Amino acid sequence: MRDLRGAARMRLGAISLVISATLLSGCSEKQEANTTLPSTTSAPTVEALPPLGPADFPVPDEARTQDAAGAEAFVRYWIELLNRQQAIPSGQPLRDLSSPECDECSRIAGAFDDAAAAGHRYEGGELSLNDVAEPLMGDGEAAIAFGVRVQPLTVRAPTGSPVPGGVGELVSNAGSGMRLAWSEESRSWIITRMTIG
Repeated sequence: MRDLRGAARMRLGAISLVISATLLSGCSEKQEANTTLPSTTSAPTVEALPPLGPADFPVPDEARTQDAAGAEAFVRYWIELLNRQQAIPSGQPLRDLSSPECDECSRIAGAFDDAAAAGHRYEGGELSLNDVAEPLMGDGEAAIAFGVRVQPLTVRAPTGSPVPGGVGELVSNAGSGMRLAWSEESRSWIITRMTIG
């Protein structure tokens, strides 16, 4: 019995050596170099996205895909844009990314424009996302619920004094949400409805 097992092992070892030698000799054979290069027209072209958002703070490509990841990335970008525009203040970039039906978007953009016209400045009031739920996707639409932390806010007149009614308290987790629609024209999401707090 031992002799049969030993013979079988020897045969397997010999077969392994033959296969290894065949593979190695095949790799060491001289090969002619390919003298033709691949055609440059064979590579698929990726269509560039049209510019969108402020030139120095454009909507990122990952927020311009028509899927759940793109919708969430758009919401995250828009909150950052809101904070940025509040510091300027200017409402037009917010209007550019929302539909006229979004009353809250129009209200915030108008408040920023009114503050700029009056020479007011915002102190605090920045939003930061606490948590974002998985987007609910529909036919060219997305609905996303999220919580935001709202920093205390003071709106100051050019003299530095607080503007009456321009004070807001800290809100640690304001229940919020957005409804988005896909725009084929801009190849991006736009806000059709929004609630902060």
